[in-house]
Amino acid sequence: MTDTAWDRLLDLLDHFAANPELPLSPDVERTFATLCAQAIEDGSVDRELHVDDTARWLTGLVVAHRAVRDTHPDVPADADLGVLRVVVTRWLHPARPR
Repeated sequence: MTDTAWDRLLDLLDHFAANPELPLSPDVERTFATLCAQAIEDGSVDRELHVDDTARWLTGLVVAHRAVRDTHPDVPADADLGVLRVVVTRWLHPARPR
């Protein structure tokens, strides 16, 4: 099975969310942008989202995740990561008709 851009995007999110000592450099944001563009192209990310803005917000969500982990160490890390993934998935996936 081949990794999709969506899979790589979530892997990158997981990697930086789970490793708070890793710096969130401009390269990370550029990688998010590249993966967003690829995922938009294959239809797994909403085409209405602006790539650079989305990459900036994904990086910001990792920063927020780190802050939440710092202020709520009693919550299991896997639970917090799961919530982050649900938020990102619901935000990025194209809207479905009801």
